[in-house]
Amino acid sequence: MARRKETHFIVIHCSATTAGQQVGFEEIKRWHMMERAFMDIGYHWVIERDGSVKQGRGCDQWGAHCRGHNHESVGICLVGGLSKDGDPADNFTAIQKQMLKLLVTGLQSLYPVAQVKGHNHFNRLKDCPCFDVEQWLAEASIQTVEAVA
Repeated sequence: MARRKETHFIVIHCSATTAGQQVGFEEIKRWHMMERAFMDIGYHWVIERDGSVKQGRGCDQWGAHCRGHNHESVGICLVGGLSKDGDPADNFTAIQKQMLKLLVTGLQSLYPVAQVKGHNHFNRLKDCPCFDVEQWLAEASIQTVEAVA
């Protein structure tokens, strides 16, 4: 019998594309399968510029998004993350951030011990996801507390 995957991390990524690029779930899936020879898209979830949330791999499957942690994580990719000059940029839309918050909240209810981290937490040579996840989490928590109060 196969052992159930344990999820210790929810890893936030970006697609490393500019805001103006017409990139979405299908393009990322094609990159992963055609250019990297993956069996499927490496992420479990992709949040497109318009806020559409698309599921890739099932959360019970190993991802292919964070070397050394694919067996214990769920990967979420936000489309964007680069300026027009190719520099890291927190250029995600407000709806993307809202959907990220909803998705992370849902995943935290499924995996209550999972820590939310940016890809750069596991690989200091990467800028991905091109925003400070810890700061975003703190701000998201403040907004949640204020909404309840």
